[in-house]
Amino acid sequence: MENHQKEVSSQTLKFSIINYIGAAIGIVSTLFIYPNNKEFLGIIRYIFDGAQILMAFFVFGTSQSLVNYFPRFKNSSNERNSFFSTTLFVVVINSMLFSVMFLLLANSLKHLFPAIRTFDYLGYSIVVGFSFAIMDISKRQASNYKKIAIPTLLERFSVKVFFPLIFLLLLGDYISVETGKLVYTLCFVILMLVALRYVIKVSRIQFRFRPKEVFNPSFRREYVQYSLFAFFSILGSLLAFKIDGIMVPNLIEGSNAMTANGTYSIGVVLAATLAIPAIGLYTIYSPIITELIAKDDISSLGKKYQEVSKLLFAIGGFLFSCIYLGVEDLFSILPTRENLMDTIPVILILSFNVVIDMTTSFNSHILLYSKYYRFNMIAIAILVLLNITLNIYFIKYLDLGIEGAAYATLISMTLYNSVKLVFIYTKYKIQPFTKKHLLLLISFVGSASLLYQIPATNSTLLDIVIKVGVFMLLNGFLIYKLRMIPALNDWLATFKIK
Repeated sequence: MENHQKEVSSQTLKFSIINYIGAAIGIVSTLFIYPNNKEFLGIIRYIFDGAQILMAFFVFGTSQSLVNYFPRFKNSSNERNSFFSTTLFVVVINSMLFSVMFLLLANSLKHLFPAIRTFDYLGYSIVVGFSFAIMDISKRQASNYKKIAIPTLLERFSVKVFFPLIFLLLLGDYISVETGKLVYTLCFVILMLVALRYVIKVSRIQFRFRPKEVFNPSFRREYVQYSLFAFFSILGSLLAFKIDGIMVPNLIEGSNAMTANGTYSIGVVLAATLAIPAIGLYTIYSPIITELIAKDDISSLGKKYQEVSKLLFAIGGFLFSCIYLGVEDLFSILPTRENLMDTIPVILILSFNVVIDMTTSFNSHILLYSKYYRFNMIAIAILVLLNITLNIYFIKYLDLGIEGAAYATLISMTLYNSVKLVFIYTKYKIQPFTKKHLLLLISFVGSASLLYQIPATNSTLLDIVIKVGVFMLLNGFLIYKLRMIPALNDWLATFKIK
C-alpha cells in the first residue's frame, strides 16, 4: 500500500510539473511567436478543434469503459489482453466508418457552399483525430497501471514544443503553409505510435482478439450502454467548449476568416492559463467529493464547496484584475504588439468568463459523482444550444466578429453555471458564496477602477509597476486578512518571529 501511494504521489507530481511547464511554453509562444502569422494559427486551431470533436466519434466512449471495467479483468492476463485488443479494434473500425461518413457529408456541403474553405481541412482533422483516439486509449490503459506522466508528456507537453518549432520554420521561410500542415499532422501520428508502444510496454500487452472471452451477452449490453452515455457526455462537453473554434472561421466571411480564428485562439490560450490552479484543485478534491456524497455528509461537502470557491475566486479575480490593469501596456512594449493589441477584448471577456467558472467551484463534479449525474448531460445540452445560437447571433447578425464569439461563450457559460448552482441548491441546500466573496469583489472592482484612471507617465514599465503593483499590495493584504487562501496565511506564519 505504501509503495502504491508513493507511485501515485510521484505520478501526480510529474503530472503537475508537466502541465505548468507546458503552460509556460504555451504563454511564451502565444505572446512572441504565434501572433506573427495568425492565419496559420487559425488553420491549425481549426484542425485541432475539429480533430478533438472527431475523436469523440472515433472513441465512442470506449476509453472510459476501458477504465471503468478494467477491475473486472485485471487478475487475468488473457482477459486483460482481449479486453484491450477488442477496444482498440472497435476504435479502428469506428474511425474508418465515421471518417467515410464525414468525408461524404463534407463533400455534399462543399458543393452547396463552395465559398467555405474550411472543408479543405477535414482530411487533416481526421488523421489527427484518429491519432488522438489511439493516444486516448493508450493513456486510459496506462492510467489503469498508475502511469500517467509519460502519456501526459506526449499529449500536452510535446504538442506545445513541436508546434512552436513548426511555426518558427514557417516564419523563417524554411517550409510552406502546406508543408507546415503536413508536418503538424505527421507529428501527431508519431506521438500516437510512441504512446501505443509505451502502453504495450508498461501493461505488457499481447494482442489477443477474442471478444467472446470477455464480452458475454449481459456484459456486452452493459458495456454498450455505459460507452454510449460516456460518448454523449464527452461529445456534449467538446461541442460546448470547442465549438467556437469551428464556428468562428465558418461564420466570419471573407479571406480573413482564419486570421480571425488565430486571433481568437490567442485569447483562448491566454485566458485559459487563469484556470490552471482550478485543474489541480479539482483533481485533488474529486475523491473527497465522491466520499462525502457517498457518506451523505452534505454539511462537509458544503464547507468544501465554499472553501474551494473562496480560494479560486481570490486567485482568479486577483489575476484577472492584474491583466485588466496591465495587459494593454504590456502588449505595447512587446515586439509582436501590432498583432496582439486586437486580442485584448477577447482576452478580457474570456478571462472574466474563467473567473466566473472558477468561482462557482466544483459544481460539475458534485453533479457527476451524485445520483443526479444525468442532469449534467442536460446542462451541457443547454450549453451547446446556447453557445451555437449566440455565436450565430453575435457573429453573423450583429457582426461583432471574434468579440461576439467571446460574448457568446461568456453568456452561455454563465447561464450554464447558474443552472447548475440552482439545481445543486435545490437538491442539497448548499451554495459556494460567502460574505468574504462580496468584500473581495468590492475591493477588486473599486481599486481596479480607480487605478485604471491614473494618468500615464513617460514610462510604460513604470505605469505597469504603479497600477499593477499598488493593486497587488492592497488586495494581497486583504486576501491575507480575510484568509481567502489559507495555505498563504500558513506559509507566511512560518516567517513570523516566535
